[in-house]
Amino acid sequence: MMRLLSLLIITTLVVLSSCKKDEKEDPNYCGTVWAESVQDELTAVTNAAMTYAQDQTTANCNAYKTAYQNYLNALEPFGKCSAWTAQQKADLQSAIDNAQNELDNLCE
Repeated sequence: MMRLLSLLIITTLVVLSSCKKDEKEDPNYCGTVWAESVQDELTAVTNAAMTYAQDQTTANCNAYKTAYQNYLNALEPFGKCSAWTAQQKADLQSAIDNAQNELDNLCE
């Protein structure tokens, strides 16, 4: 669980720090719009992770898994941000893929 949470934090920091803020006319703009659009999902993952860490029941694990899946789903469209380099896009997709692999085995 800590590995997933660490990946979540790292992904968030990488994506937020790598966006160009002067491309607001770009439909795939990833600056503050990105942070605002996934904030609810990020808050849900954080809350579910804390709940699961305090009480490791199957129900709490499944809630954490669902919240994390929703967050990963919300991140996917930002891999198309035209302000990012190919490497930044690849890094985001790799982080999402790694998190998805670990998430698939959570609660088993």
